[in-house]
Amino acid sequence: MNNTSIRDKIIGWLVDEDHEVKSEPVPPGAPLEWVLSVTAKVPPVIAKVVVQQPSTKKDRIIMTLGVMVSSEHRELLARLKPEKRMRVVAEVLKTVYNLCPDCVVVVQPSYIDPQNIIVTRILYHEELSRSAVAGGVRVLVNVLAMISTVLNAELGVVAGHTRKDEGFPTSFM
Repeated sequence: MNNTSIRDKIIGWLVDEDHEVKSEPVPPGAPLEWVLSVTAKVPPVIAKVVVQQPSTKKDRIIMTLGVMVSSEHRELLARLKPEKRMRVVAEVLKTVYNLCPDCVVVVQPSYIDPQNIIVTRILYHEELSRSAVAGGVRVLVNVLAMISTVLNAELGVVAGHTRKDEGFPTSFM
């Protein structure tokens, strides 16, 4: 299967799953054959996933979810001692790896100041199927939901309620 037919198959599979799929331009100088932007709506979660074909490793596709830690979560984390922040991030990572043991997770800029969490799943061509691609997107949607849920739970934020000392009345995502 050539790269164009792989891309077209992936687009078809994701559209069949009711996801919005947009072909994006490859950034200048990026070692990519093609890039797809996928909006997965699994109420109440809406996730943006990028699916791309590297030009240097044509035997795989890469699915990536970028999660920006909300300013509210960051403010609550900043109130904690660095050791406690590390424990919160460790809980997030433990949950993500339980959902997706094959995923690569990067916390930026650091574990004590998490601002972005990038989760990447690699699918090799011999694994490519409707089930694998749709399932990969579902896993990343679940990862987004669980990152938010773990941060809310660890920081004492519950929709409509809060710890009295925290002052934030809703959950954040």
